[in-house]
Amino acid sequence: MTKRVTSFDVAKLAGVSRSVVSAVLNGTPGIGVSEEKREAVLKAIQELNYQVDAQARGMKTGRSHCIAAYGNVSNPMFLQVLEGMQGACAAHGYHVLLYPSSKEPQHTIDGLLDLYLQRRIDGIVALDRPHQANEAWIRQLVKHRLPYVSVEGYPHHEEVPSVLMDYQESIRRALDFLWGNVGLPPVYVEMHHGAHTLGWGDQQRREAYELWMKEHGLQPRIAAASADLSWEEGAEHWKRCIQEWGLPTAVLTNWSRGAVYVSRAAQMMGVPVGEQLHVMAADNTKRIHEYLYPSITSMEVPYREMGSAAAERLVEYIEGRRPYEDKSTQWLPAILAVRQSVATVSS
Repeated sequence: MTKRVTSFDVAKLAGVSRSVVSAVLNGTPGIGVSEEKREAVLKAIQELNYQVDAQARGMKTGRSHCIAAYGNVSNPMFLQVLEGMQGACAAHGYHVLLYPSSKEPQHTIDGLLDLYLQRRIDGIVALDRPHQANEAWIRQLVKHRLPYVSVEGYPHHEEVPSVLMDYQESIRRALDFLWGNVGLPPVYVEMHHGAHTLGWGDQQRREAYELWMKEHGLQPRIAAASADLSWEEGAEHWKRCIQEWGLPTAVLTNWSRGAVYVSRAAQMMGVPVGEQLHVMAADNTKRIHEYLYPSITSMEVPYREMGSAAAERLVEYIEGRRPYEDKSTQWLPAILAVRQSVATVSS
């Protein structure tokens, strides 16, 4: 069998000590390496085709260089978070372990905790719901000092660092855009599921809308509707709403599907969207708005960027570049995507 190349072989060829090779490979603190020696080590690694023994490195550093991504893979929002995580982790030499969601929260807690205690993962990024705080999970995080970053969850919890979009800022920018381009007081369409109360993000959106209208001396107009209506029921509902609002008018919806429903109802009535009815969505979670006709202007929730920021922050915790006690929230702005459903000043 071919003899396995070791760090000793690399050190011998490069003319340096094994500690220098280790410092180059692992960024070992306290060992300064000149650029000349670093180049010699890297050249030797390439020439010998040296591969790091991940298991041995893990035993030495206490790290697996693997991060768990926890979420529901059927959720398009989680897939966007995962996309951002993968890019950030690859840049830092970390792998991503996809951990499936479970109907039993305790199974999830036990499984993730076991992976961490076995040193098979170094930390966790999860797509959480802001209104679903799991206190039992938080107690385990604190007890074991488990590096954890939540995307969209725990907006006001002192023990969980979160990466969040600024929902109020996104609505204010959306309203400024509508007002500046069409000069019409926007109706706010608020979708919800059945009798469920609004989540934290939608509460923030409504508050921002009401405050913006008050600041501009305008009367808020909120049209709430269940997202559980059949297509036929929904179409009739939104056609009646459009008749009540009158034309021309501007509409801002809290969910992407609301913008789709209103646009379809308008087209069934022969009302030109983007001319007599200006429609804008406060999110585009399924990434479909640019493919519709007319395409829908949106404030896009930056899930990919949030995933990237969460992974970057988690690596900082793992590598000691950010203290574990720093649980501050990181806020990201929404992305304005201008499309056909709102007439613009330039047009």
